[in-house]
Amino acid sequence: MLFVLGVNAQITNEGLPISWSMQSKKSITPMLMKNFDLKKIKVEDAKNDLNTSMPWRFGYELKVNFGLKNSGVWDEFANGDRIWRINIISQGAKTLNFIFDSYKIPRGATLYIYNNDRTDLLGAYTNIFNRPDEMLGTWLIEGDNVWIEYFEPASVTGKGKLNIAKVIHGYRSVTNSEIQAKNLGSSGSCNQDVDCIVGGAFDSLKDRLKHSVAFIIMQGFVCTGTLVNNTRNDKAPYFLTANHCTGGSESTWAFRFNWISPDPSCATTEPSVDAVINQTTSGATQLASNPESDFKLLSLDGGFDPSWDLEWAGWDRTGNIPKYAVGIHHPSGDIMKICREDNELSKVKTSIGGIDLPVESWKINDWDLGVTEGGSSGSALFDPKGRIVGQLSGGGASCSGANDNNLPDYYGRFDVSWDFGTTDDTRLSNWLDPINSNKQTLDMLNLPSVTDGEEVSVFFNTSKAVVTVSNNMTSTVLDYMVYDISGQLIDSGKLYGDRQDIDMQDKSSGMYFIYIKNILNGASFTKKIIVNQRF
Repeated sequence: MLFVLGVNAQITNEGLPISWSMQSKKSITPMLMKNFDLKKIKVEDAKNDLNTSMPWRFGYELKVNFGLKNSGVWDEFANGDRIWRINIISQGAKTLNFIFDSYKIPRGATLYIYNNDRTDLLGAYTNIFNRPDEMLGTWLIEGDNVWIEYFEPASVTGKGKLNIAKVIHGYRSVTNSEIQAKNLGSSGSCNQDVDCIVGGAFDSLKDRLKHSVAFIIMQGFVCTGTLVNNTRNDKAPYFLTANHCTGGSESTWAFRFNWISPDPSCATTEPSVDAVINQTTSGATQLASNPESDFKLLSLDGGFDPSWDLEWAGWDRTGNIPKYAVGIHHPSGDIMKICREDNELSKVKTSIGGIDLPVESWKINDWDLGVTEGGSSGSALFDPKGRIVGQLSGGGASCSGANDNNLPDYYGRFDVSWDFGTTDDTRLSNWLDPINSNKQTLDMLNLPSVTDGEEVSVFFNTSKAVVTVSNNMTSTVLDYMVYDISGQLIDSGKLYGDRQDIDMQDKSSGMYFIYIKNILNGASFTKKIIVNQRF
């Protein structure tokens, strides 16, 4: 049995939980979380927050075992449909989010998460988030009293699997209410919102690059990362962050893009206005990493919606020293910020607190605009042409009131990450130059797209077990390539005429990507495919 899923596998943020319209439903006893030593945690944070090389902690992990069979209540309807609800309370939490060690729901089923006063709603999560490892990490819900609601249609009764393994008690907020209450949110007052003026030609570059940056939630910790382009220019979901950004399996991480203030605050005490946009996705697979340059490359498995207007940043692997550099990041889990170093960078290999081995780095002597903080870890450093040359490993930079403290930061060098080691999982080259072009630099992705829609559509015919491509541009020949989750090319060919099939019957279970390209103008798109063979 095969399922073809589109690239828009993000949370739909559509619809409402069924229980909200029910006149009567079963009563439920809340699951109360145990207290923990918050004073001890805050003492640890006061020390760790001074070290940018450590992920910024916002939450405490509480281990639980809440599943469909041992907790919550079921309500069943006359037509056989049913819902399962569980109410979880962790007193004093600013936010709650959840790690499922078993998440496998059938087509048509939905999962919603909402707080008790129904002012914050997340969902629907659907079968699109099913992974081979059955893991899922959710985004944050504000408040300490949260409901999880699962709907299962009669046609698939009993086929769903859900089990919550961890509840993350967010004792430091990284969401809307905290920003409104604390001026510039959790980061220092010398920071500059990303829409503040950076200067020179970089402002126009920044206006695109900010759409490549995401805020990462990692089981109680936060980091930053960046979508990165590859030589196919195919919008592959490659995402660069720091190797030291750790916090549970990457399959449970969640990502928020375009968290940008519409009314920027530029190193003032004026509050940053929060963004209405909440573009989140969940789940990733680690492709490559190494401690030598402190990089980690992920494939974001949850997918994106085309309406998000994302960008894939370019890169420079030459090792040439930039004349100045710019960083875009989420310090202390705050709304997106920007910083700039006006002077030429220097190459150093240095020990950075919290990282075991010395890191091949670019040294920022003293930021001239803004700073970084914990939570900025993993964020990209851009050269004057807007190309990635590194990602943040650590340093001492922070705010001293409305000014910076004049201490340096260090970014793991992209040119070292490019070809370090002898295997695909220790270097970037195999992933970011899959066609062996030997390019030294690559610009951000800003090409016209061929879309999966009116011109070209892709769907799955279950009776034939094939992917069918319908091409309304009859004069155009399309190339197609099929890649497995590791990026290996396993099939390729050309598509002629207005309709043609790609046979997937012989493929083993797993995740695949079908890349389709217009050979006349280079426009392209990628479809994610989940193959589930049942014997």
